[in-house]
Amino acid sequence: MKLYLKRDKTDENSRYIVFDENGDEKYRIVGKRSTSTERIYIMFGDTCVAKIKDTHLGPMRSCSVTTQDGSFHIVITCSKDKIAITYHRAQFHIRGDVLNKSYDILDVANSVVACISRRFKTSSETLELNIYMQKYEILCISSALCLNNICMNDTLALQAT
Repeated sequence: MKLYLKRDKTDENSRYIVFDENGDEKYRIVGKRSTSTERIYIMFGDTCVAKIKDTHLGPMRSCSVTTQDGSFHIVITCSKDKIAITYHRAQFHIRGDVLNKSYDILDVANSVVACISRRFKTSSETLELNIYMQKYEILCISSALCLNNICMNDTLALQAT
């Protein structure tokens, strides 16, 4: 199944819209930002299906994700040479180039759960999420949101270290 994550700037709380292959809106991503934390909500209609607390701690970020099925954390550490991404309470890892938005989410058996890549489906940049295991749809969207935020917010910090 393919989903598309497109930036939404219709108001101050809008973050992204997730579309399906037919161009129909499937999820709306909204959020609120404070000095070091952003709270992100994945909405299916009027129902919140996931909450993400994205906390910036210097060269490290922590994304705490809570869904209907449980919770997990993604810790992202930036150094001069690389970005380290670690999942806690979820048996997944990343393979590929996160900064260039071309990476895979793999499970504990190294099976590909999803391929994430940059696409120009419309007039603006869009992320394509090719999800192979539908039961991990919200995990994949949450991961893409957290990792896309590092690309948008931390690239300059990464270059400066």
